[in-house]
Amino acid sequence: MRTPQHLKRLFEGWPELVCFDLDGTLVDSVPDIAAALDQSLVALGGAPAGEERVRGWVGYGSAKLVQQALEWANLPEARIEEGYKIFLKAYFENLAGRSTLYANVEPVLKAFKYQKVPVALITNKPSLFIKPLLDHFGISTYFSWMLGGDSLEDKKPSPVPLLHCMEDIESTPEKCLMIGDSLADYRAAKAAGFKCALVTYGYNHGVDLTELEADILVDDLAELLM
Repeated sequence: MRTPQHLKRLFEGWPELVCFDLDGTLVDSVPDIAAALDQSLVALGGAPAGEERVRGWVGYGSAKLVQQALEWANLPEARIEEGYKIFLKAYFENLAGRSTLYANVEPVLKAFKYQKVPVALITNKPSLFIKPLLDHFGISTYFSWMLGGDSLEDKKPSPVPLLHCMEDIESTPEKCLMIGDSLADYRAAKAAGFKCALVTYGYNHGVDLTELEADILVDDLAELLM
């Protein structure tokens, strides 16, 4: 397989490590996250936030998500822990009822596997959700690491999860690539010294991704292989 032009430009070949974000990059998980969050809000006596509003909140971990939701619903801060427990249970019981895999995810993962490039999954989602969700879509075997927001001492936008994987294979930052959809992914990549690819279709919280200095900006993951 020839070296894709983006990778040839950045690495003069294939990278030594690729790290993927999950929500908004590989999987559109908001429909199920929103349903679980609304279940939590209603159980606490609040109004449901709705899928489109939740879409703008996802990306900084479940604890932050529940906190934002309770603030929006004018529910007491003292009930955040209760709301968080309700959310976790509701989401775990229905991880992928309406969630969908984005286009060309598996072909891209297959290409990196074929080239023997180690691939990591780095998300701020709690770790207990990761493998069941990836298993549902049949893609868990592509990942050598599955790191959630509670797996290490820090989470994105900290570079710690990225550097953890890089150090495992004794690589160097300039030979590694982070692929995500958000400012948190971009900041983590830059802090780690990784090259950064961003997808335009994910959860960018209203940030104009063209204003960031990402090394690659794509509308479809398949563009990485062109």
